[in-house]
Amino acid sequence: MDEIIELTERAWEANRNGDAAFYDDYLDEEVLSVSQWGVVSDRAAILKGFAENQNPYTRTDQSGHRIVRLTDDSLVHTSLVEIDVLVGGADKQTVRYHATTTMVRRDGAWKARVFQITPA
Repeated sequence: MDEIIELTERAWEANRNGDAAFYDDYLDEEVLSVSQWGVVSDRAAILKGFAENQNPYTRTDQSGHRIVRLTDDSLVHTSLVEIDVLVGGADKQTVRYHATTTMVRRDGAWKARVFQITPA
């Protein structure tokens, strides 16, 4: 499942770069985001958050990948992510999250349907 690990690495890179165009392609039409800040199910709001990149990540290192196949066209990927983040554009903090993404395959491409981060 190297394809999935590579895809999640690209997603974290897009997150670091505020690349909403990547996420526009990567997110399923009916996506749900869950974090310590709440639940967001509005695709446009999720894309806006990535584009605004209010607290940019400068480093995202994943480890401990686990992939559970649910069906031929769905799976769950989880990893531990250590992140360096600029809070308020200046103060660097290092945080650790358990990141979980449920993916579905649409027209041959994996899409994020539900993603969640939980403080480690």
